[in-house]
Amino acid sequence: MSANYKKVEGYAHILKDVERGTTINSNDNEINAARLRKKSRIKSKEESIQLKNDVQSLKDEMSDIKSLLKQILEK
Repeated sequence: MSANYKKVEGYAHILKDVERGTTINSNDNEINAARLRKKSRIKSKEESIQLKNDVQSLKDEMSDIKSLLKQILEK
């Protein structure tokens, strides 16, 4: 990693890598908090997808049950 950093004016924990032009947050607490927020968003999205899949599965099963009941009633 480049050792040529400059502090960004007005921000205590933000550094700019002069060679690459990237900005770096040097505050470990903020970095960890951002990682936790990202994990939470990913988990929430996965739970939402799972819930949608579960609902679709229940709909399919109810449709099958309805079909079977119709067949029973026709006999």
